[in-house]
Amino acid sequence: MSSFRPALTLRLRILAVALMPLLLAVGMFAVYFTQRSANEMEQSLERQGQDSAKHLADTIAFDLFSGNLPPVKRLLDYERNFRRIEAAAVTDGVQWLVISGEGKALPLISGTAPPMRWRDGPMLYFAQRVRLPASSESDPYLDPPEMQRNDLYMVVSLSRAPVELARSQAGLAASGTALVVTVFALLLAWRLSGGVSRPLLNITHTVAQLTNGNLTSRTPEHSQGEIGLLENGINRMAQALEENQRNLTLRVQDATAELLGQKLAAEAAVLAKSRFLAAASHDLRQPLHALTLLVAALREQVPDGEAGRLTRHIEAAAAAMESLLNALLDLSKLDAGVVEARPHCFALNKVFTQLASQFSPVAESRGIKLSFASNNLWAYSDPVLVERILSNLISNALRYAERGRVLVGARRIGADWLRFEVWDTGKGIPQEFQDRIFEEYFQLNNPERHRDKGLGLGLAIVSRLARLLGSRVQVHSNPGHGSRFSFQLARCAPALIHPDVPVSAAFLLPLEKALVAFIDDDEAILDAMVQVFDKWNVALAAGEDAEQVRDELRSLGRAPNLILCDYRLRDGRTGIEAIQILREAFGAAIPAALLTGDTATDTIQAIRASGLPVLHKPLKPAKLRAFLSHLLTDPASPTHSTNPSEP
Repeated sequence: MSSFRPALTLRLRILAVALMPLLLAVGMFAVYFTQRSANEMEQSLERQGQDSAKHLADTIAFDLFSGNLPPVKRLLDYERNFRRIEAAAVTDGVQWLVISGEGKALPLISGTAPPMRWRDGPMLYFAQRVRLPASSESDPYLDPPEMQRNDLYMVVSLSRAPVELARSQAGLAASGTALVVTVFALLLAWRLSGGVSRPLLNITHTVAQLTNGNLTSRTPEHSQGEIGLLENGINRMAQALEENQRNLTLRVQDATAELLGQKLAAEAAVLAKSRFLAAASHDLRQPLHALTLLVAALREQVPDGEAGRLTRHIEAAAAAMESLLNALLDLSKLDAGVVEARPHCFALNKVFTQLASQFSPVAESRGIKLSFASNNLWAYSDPVLVERILSNLISNALRYAERGRVLVGARRIGADWLRFEVWDTGKGIPQEFQDRIFEEYFQLNNPERHRDKGLGLGLAIVSRLARLLGSRVQVHSNPGHGSRFSFQLARCAPALIHPDVPVSAAFLLPLEKALVAFIDDDEAILDAMVQVFDKWNVALAAGEDAEQVRDELRSLGRAPNLILCDYRLRDGRTGIEAIQILREAFGAAIPAALLTGDTATDTIQAIRASGLPVLHKPLKPAKLRAFLSHLLTDPASPTHSTNPSEP
């Protein structure tokens, strides 16, 4: 039904286009034929009336002159019957002298001479003046009648009924002819329109199928002429579209396969790079950590003098190596995309407190006043990454300030944003270099590449970390008056703080009175840690796995006061498992911490999930001692994580 209606509509349109001119022509022909027939009949009737009036006027002139009216009457009757005249009469303008036919067919005499022709309703009237012979032409002895004194007129009336009849007949004939022609034309046009509408409907259906994506649709090719060419053109277009779609599909499939291969290769490369960085971070930090511990132990054993000077040089070189390693690994991880932001709502006071404890001794040693202003604000971001950004900015400010003060703070920007700022009173940065300071290895006023002025990687790391957090670091500097670094983060409402679980007072004791359980599968680190703890006069139970340390503790007959364990152990075991073994063996929530040189994402996630504090290798003995003392005396305080990229 749906396909029948468009076909019928199209066919009717074709019929309308074909028949409208024909119907107009037939109608005009009918009107013209009818009108022409009526006009011809009208003209014939007028000629008849004029001829009859003139003929009678000429014929009866002598009889009227002689006054012999009966012959006039007979002639009028004869003419009326012969010529189908409705009435004929002679008048002198005052009265009817001779009448043939019904008197009602003659008009009333008004006393004036009648016109030669007039019409009154369905009747036509024709008048002709009768020219009587002059008296000199007649018998001079004849006395003419009284009628010779007035003008005489012959009046003939004819009915227009034949004209109307002829008009009706002509109209009927024309209408019949038009009807026959119309019916014939309709049948012919209906048949011919089917030959046009069906191909057009097929073409329309095919185009609709092509539009809906069915490129296999084709229209039958049965027509000739232009429609046949159109059908062929539609089919060739459909074939071309189908071939193009097939080719495009193949190209898309090939491109998709290629992109998939590239994606898999890229993912494999990223995974490999991530694994390499994790392995490199761990494998490089392990000997560096041992070296740091051994150098620290050596410095306490050797006296002052040349040996002491060499020891200090070795310690400085190890520190420089540590700084370079941390910066390079951080930059490589950021470029590889293995660092992920894990935003949540956190208090700025906590971050600023950790930064203050980390950098206040450095600032004090350099005669610089370091201040923090958080205003009890909360931010929505990754606090670890935020701390690393601020750590690098503060380290850079302390390195170049040389005097004065460094101010770290945060302020509200509107209702939803916070702006972190680090101010310093250093030399400042010229305008032409303010865009270049975020490039790798770019440094101002350090052509000799002195290690104490950094490596030129800190601000590059800052820039990448800020982009990872969806922000951008801006710098405003006035040479000779200092600089200001800033970036913006989202603000959030303060979160509920759950109270820490209280710890038994049995564990609250100085480090010198504690027994520390230490687990690490690296022999060099074990030896170095034994020497360091021995110099501290701190009891240490050390081993390569949890079972070995557990057995040693049992032989000593006491539980450890603190557990320190490397995260990555042999046979795929972790420090979290080792700590759990020792806690289960001695039946107490012993304070514990992890050591790791691994910076892989899964490792960091696992450590965070455990809730244990973590220290990153390499680690200076002084910082380790401070951390362990803090953990023993205040284990309920927030866990502290030392950044691997710290200066």
